[in-house]
Amino acid sequence: MNNIDGNIILWAVGCVAVLAVGLALWRTFSNQGTAPKRDDYLHALELWIEGDLEDAAALLHKVVHDDPQAVEPFLYLGNLLRLQGDAERAAVLHRGLTVRPDLTVAQKIVVGLSLSEDLNALKRWDESGQVLDTLLRNTTDRSRYWRARFFQRHGQENFPEAARTLKAAAKHAPRRDREWFNNAYASYQLDRALRHALAGENSDAQARIKDVRNLPAAASRSALVTAILAALSNDTATAVTVASEQLLQSPEELGIFLPLLQEVLLGSGQYGRTLPILERACQAEDAPASLWVDLAMLYEKLDQRDKALRFLETKAGRPRFSPDAAAPYLRMLMADVPDSDAARVWEMLSMPSAPDGWSCNNCSHKQEHVRWYCPSCGSFDSFGALQIADEVNHDA
Repeated sequence: MNNIDGNIILWAVGCVAVLAVGLALWRTFSNQGTAPKRDDYLHALELWIEGDLEDAAALLHKVVHDDPQAVEPFLYLGNLLRLQGDAERAAVLHRGLTVRPDLTVAQKIVVGLSLSEDLNALKRWDESGQVLDTLLRNTTDRSRYWRARFFQRHGQENFPEAARTLKAAAKHAPRRDREWFNNAYASYQLDRALRHALAGENSDAQARIKDVRNLPAAASRSALVTAILAALSNDTATAVTVASEQLLQSPEELGIFLPLLQEVLLGSGQYGRTLPILERACQAEDAPASLWVDLAMLYEKLDQRDKALRFLETKAGRPRFSPDAAAPYLRMLMADVPDSDAARVWEMLSMPSAPDGWSCNNCSHKQEHVRWYCPSCGSFDSFGALQIADEVNHDA
């Protein structure tokens, strides 16, 4: 290559570099009017991610005021308003977006799903269903669609269709979410089965158990509902058999069932039949402390206090074996010595009682019996035993 050719190449490279710099400067100065809007939008999303919902909403309000033609800021402002409890305004914003003629197909889908979620939050189930119907062709591969459709059908109290929605989602939703939908389907059907069992609707309860019999996640809860059906039908032999053969490996479900079983057996004079079940259950490493206390209390009721105390000594030092956990048994002991100093101190305390109902860990909704689907917030598997402190008033 001669010097002339080399100079030409260097000159060409220099021209390209100058053009690139010039283009960058032109874009910088030509976009000065729109950059702050974009920066505000991104900052609003950042605030949202950080949990500062009020400031995020305020900034999104500014963005949509400055740029009324924007789509994404309107969309996310509506979603944020719904999260803050203002689903009415969210629905107004999202419905306004649906009539814009310039939306792409993808934008129409996202806006429609947001609107259906607004309407679900407002319990306007029929309207939500109509919106979802318009999206059906393009959204069956989206988990968000299936969740919105499930809540809409459950809200209409169309429980069979709600269940079928979860079952269909387990086949059509993205693969990463199919296990969640399968588990949700099992929880929902068994929640229905338990409600039927407690209402004495045996055939309906058995039908719901049959729906999920092939799902591994449903095995222990199916056994629990079966045991409850037997106990409520005064079939104590079946109830005890199911508890001892199928629930021993599931301490949580056994803990739910045993109080009911003991109540039924007490009425039939067979209270002690739960003793071997509890003894075997307490051998499991993951047995909850409540089962240990239940066993000690059963020994106590059978006039075997020495056995109760020896058993509890084997649990000494374990973190789960706390005063709170032992409170029901301690209460029984204190009742025997009401005039002692220890009993008088006990009466001064505010101590937790035995579990009194169940509460959703997400929204604190309370129920008399355990639920595997929260009718208040729509969460699955969120219920735990509710401890209510006994308030003891005394004079100083």
